[in-house]
Amino acid sequence: MRSGRALSHPGPACLRFLRREAGQQAARLPWILACRTRRRRRKGCPAHSGQVAEGPIAEALKAAIRLAKNQERRLRSGHPWVFSNEIESIEDGLGTGDEVVVLDHRGQPIGVGLYNPHSLIAVRLYARHVRPINADLVRDRIEVAQALRRRVLPVEVTYRLIHGEGDFLPGLVVDRYGDYLCVQSLTAGIEQRIEWILELLEEVLRPAGILCRRDSQARTLEGLPLLEPLERGRVPDTVEAPYEGLVLLSDLRHGQKTGEFLDQRENRKRVALEAFGREVLDLYCYTGLFSLHCCMAGATSMLGIDSSAPAIERARANAERNAPGRKLEFRVEEVERALERLGREEARFDMILLDPPALVRSRKALTEGARKYVAINSAALQLLKPGGTLATATCSHHVDAAGFLEILRAAAKHARTELRLVEVLGQSRDHPVLLAARETSYLTMVIAERIR
Repeated sequence: MRSGRALSHPGPACLRFLRREAGQQAARLPWILACRTRRRRRKGCPAHSGQVAEGPIAEALKAAIRLAKNQERRLRSGHPWVFSNEIESIEDGLGTGDEVVVLDHRGQPIGVGLYNPHSLIAVRLYARHVRPINADLVRDRIEVAQALRRRVLPVEVTYRLIHGEGDFLPGLVVDRYGDYLCVQSLTAGIEQRIEWILELLEEVLRPAGILCRRDSQARTLEGLPLLEPLERGRVPDTVEAPYEGLVLLSDLRHGQKTGEFLDQRENRKRVALEAFGREVLDLYCYTGLFSLHCCMAGATSMLGIDSSAPAIERARANAERNAPGRKLEFRVEEVERALERLGREEARFDMILLDPPALVRSRKALTEGARKYVAINSAALQLLKPGGTLATATCSHHVDAAGFLEILRAAAKHARTELRLVEVLGQSRDHPVLLAARETSYLTMVIAERIR
């Protein structure tokens, strides 16, 4: 048995000494760490020199781009895009669609993304730490996105399931129409992985069929060709899908986007509250969903106008399916010509809806697009009775809410009338907006009343 003096508790003087020593050590800690950091840098430590560390992420870190000085600030705030003019250096051998680690100018990782040398957006980030962009990552994103939709749309089965950057899967759009999915492959990185992404969607969601469309003009900005769709299972020419108490008859194969514009869900319900007992004009009505909501809410008459004959045919089918016998009319006509004709006929309406296509597709087109917005809104205001309601939208992220209100002020001035603002609305919650990326907020709808 080992013998010796028993341990005793420290006395008050000893405790004071220990506390004083601990305080001095804490005060010296930043200086000690700084010295160690300088020694590591002198020795070429990978953590501080930008060299690749050894370990399981080493191979991924070898495929890297380095940003120019101060270009990481927007990314560290949460923005998911790296523009080509922000890059200082690129690893040799990187190809289109390759996984890449984005480093700041000191060599510290910011995130991992997919690279495209042919696009102004050179890298789109998929994670804020270094991990493979594989089935595990995509499955995680799908499950989180699905949980969000179940929370905000608990009884709905028609909605946007994956909204690109808004769900941290840039370049991928997935809309659910009941038992069917319609997918858009919009970037080079997603296009290279689309086969196993579709397999993963089948595995996780078990749809009756998936249609992957590859005909969006957005693909040309990525250097991608427009291609025929991919299909899993069988998707019928007309998909019947429950939607907010209606049954949509949607053409996923040939309709615009994925068949319908699901981003106006909340706005349609809000606008319908203004429709009871009123004569309503719906311009750029597409498949008639605004018209149907207003009709079901008690509008005395509805006139929908769109230049697309297939869209008007679909609108009539939707009306027959959901509102048979109601006073609901759809016409094929260019909206600008319709506005001129209705003006000559001195037609007047209690409520006018305007949901045009994006008139500003780039910053260069902002001035001309704003002029077009002023023109169509001014013409619509001249058809609106005093006390009537205008519900008008823009779907371009280059025109934010403040800019759109300025456009409407100019339109009211041109029409020699005054407007009272009722409400400013945005896209529905199944189209998530990242506060750090204003580009993800693209839809603004304004409800206003004509005063005189």
